[in-house]
Amino acid sequence: MRHECDAEQILVAPVDQLPLVILGLVLLTLDGWSYVMWGIFFRVTFNLHATWLVNSATHMWGTRRFTMPDDSRNNWWVALLTFGEGWHNNHHAHPTAARHGLAWYEIDINWRGIRVMQFLGLARAIKLVSLAQRFWHDGRRCAQTLNG
Repeated sequence: MRHECDAEQILVAPVDQLPLVILGLVLLTLDGWSYVMWGIFFRVTFNLHATWLVNSATHMWGTRRFTMPDDSRNNWWVALLTFGEGWHNNHHAHPTAARHGLAWYEIDINWRGIRVMQFLGLARAIKLVSLAQRFWHDGRRCAQTLNG
């Protein structure tokens, strides 16, 4: 079976690990294996576990702003560990929105990073949730936005 790839994947795939290898060599040169362990292995392991945590913990524990056909929930401590990805119920209600923290108290550091990239001209056509949509509590309406 043949898979179509875009040009970026074709160009980046052969060298996608190169920055990590270079960083590892620099850290090894600076102060040996302890730097490599903390700067590469532990950091990558933490980030992978945090990613998996979003898809497990936020489907079991937390609050639900939107009634969705799945078990997605907003979880504040997962959001803190993952820079805002723990607002998972918000994400399921509005999957194309760049901002997951929809209320002032929902800390979303990733959204701040996107805003910085937008300011620098590196991010365009950013999709946001309108103020009215932030507080929908009608599951049917949210399910419709998920499907269409």
